[in-house]
Amino acid sequence: MIPSFDYRVPTTLDEACGLLWDHRETARIIAGGTDLVIRLRDGDVKPECLIDITRIEELRRIEESGGMMVVGAGVTHSEIASSLLMRRYGQVLSEAASWVGSPQIRNLGTLGGNIVNASPAADTVPPLMALNATATVISRGGEREVPLGQLFRRPYETTLKPFEILAQVRFPKLSDRDRSGFIRLARRQAMAIARVSVAVILQVGRGRIADIRISVGSVTPTPQRLSEAEAVLEGKTPDEERLRRAADRVSQTMIRCSRIRPSAAYKKPVVEALFIRAMKQALQIQ
Repeated sequence: MIPSFDYRVPTTLDEACGLLWDHRETARIIAGGTDLVIRLRDGDVKPECLIDITRIEELRRIEESGGMMVVGAGVTHSEIASSLLMRRYGQVLSEAASWVGSPQIRNLGTLGGNIVNASPAADTVPPLMALNATATVISRGGEREVPLGQLFRRPYETTLKPFEILAQVRFPKLSDRDRSGFIRLARRQAMAIARVSVAVILQVGRGRIADIRISVGSVTPTPQRLSEAEAVLEGKTPDEERLRRAADRVSQTMIRCSRIRPSAAYKKPVVEALFIRAMKQALQIQ
């Protein structure tokens, strides 16, 4: 049974920040509610005040601004997946959003919720890491820009203060030279939590990889770029041997960060195979 609470529905960010400041020790923010409602029902969280941000238009926008893509925290996964702007300038995020949960969850769940839930298996976070995304965090005292990776303290815990709201994420628009790949593995292709997901963004010039960014989900406790694997490929020809060497760096990072969890042995060949598939998808080779 869900306990009783005060329910507020602000229509502006200023109003939401004021409410959160006034109730900062006892309030929770709700948007899609796909995770929070379950936790309320199970008694895992017991807020005295629930602040519904779904009517704040500032959080519902997908915009292009000064060479950047700006996506509000209240934008749903369905809206990201179907956005023509996102398909052109943030394809890897659009692809990931199309795989989140069921159609019902995609219609309700928001980008901000997927981020602040801080699940290692969040589908949208590896693409955002590969996109070099930053988060705009606001409060009654002002706003701050945070590299996305710095939002995560540990699994299911962020660095957000009790009175702060994630308002939007920003990332540089992908150009015509950028290629991207996103692959996920779950018990079922959709409607299941990803066991492993891989996001890759790269550029190729004269047969060599000129720039590459790699991030993997469900592999490390908190999101990160896989710089060791990137270094293996940067400036090199992406032949099969080079891809295998980079894949080994990916799995070694997983083993080191997971502290030899029982699942690491199973995941090693899986994450290596998925990484190579994502690379070939980005490189447009079979």
